[in-house]
Amino acid sequence: MNNEPFLKNFSTILKLMSLVVIIIISIFIFNLLGIVISLPFWGTEAMMAFTGNISLKINENINFYKYLQIVNQIGMFIIPSILFAFLVKGRISAYLKINRIPDLFTLLAGVLVIIVSMPFVNYLVSLNESLHLPSALSEIEDWMRKSEDSAEIFTNAFLKGTSISGFLLNIVMIAILPAIGEEFLFRGVLQKQFKDLLGNVHIAIFVSAFLFSAMHLQFFGFFPRMVLGLLLGYMFYFSNNLWVPIIGHFFNNAFAVTVSFLNNKKIIQTDIDTMGNAGDNYFLIIVSLILTLILLIIILKIEEKSKKKEENKIPSSL
Repeated sequence: MNNEPFLKNFSTILKLMSLVVIIIISIFIFNLLGIVISLPFWGTEAMMAFTGNISLKINENINFYKYLQIVNQIGMFIIPSILFAFLVKGRISAYLKINRIPDLFTLLAGVLVIIVSMPFVNYLVSLNESLHLPSALSEIEDWMRKSEDSAEIFTNAFLKGTSISGFLLNIVMIAILPAIGEEFLFRGVLQKQFKDLLGNVHIAIFVSAFLFSAMHLQFFGFFPRMVLGLLLGYMFYFSNNLWVPIIGHFFNNAFAVTVSFLNNKKIIQTDIDTMGNAGDNYFLIIVSLILTLILLIIILKIEEKSKKKEENKIPSSL
């Protein structure tokens, strides 16, 4: 009896096509379950909102939209990645590279990458927001800006509030689930598959980062988010451990949630848009980029040293 994983011997193209099918089926099933679970709490309007037939007022139905966000994170990212890993290798943790705890210094370096890159990334935000399409494409640009404004409305609504329970829910919804789900899919699965398909890890990292940014459908934040995807991709490549970008991604999102919460509580006066923003201080922006690259190299050197130490271990003999 053949006990090999179902997708193990499939070509990379067929694996990617299978992944798309798995994602579609998972989204369908989780939306169906989401509707069933939500009916006692929000009634038939929840079913219509799930299917996109109506749009509930966000401020009056914020808990429903948070619930919807959680269902989408699990159904679109986490479950498909786990199922794909099982069907390709059988051992999920080994395939996703979450089967060992990374070096503490590697984790700290990963978090520091997120911190020191903020001035450079925020500079890209300002550049991206100032971009305009040619006048012939003005209708497309109007649609993109409306999409961006809609996403911003949801983000601001999610981050409102001063309760501890609301803050903890936001940490789960905005930091924990996206860090796990998006890293599982874009780094743990897609980056690997694109490396096999294209034969070049750097192109694979770029393509995965491009898709990571495009998936958010926030066009005027596209380039800074793609740079974040590149940083997370190289964290994974250099460390060969998915926990490193997961922790980095978590810190990035949790930092935004925490700053917004403290600002809402009037504990700090700085909001997330100005935190880490260097403005036109090009010296600080360049230093930010240089330090970011240095820290990525440090991750690589730490892991190379750790790997060499493992290889040099002499097995004990009787």
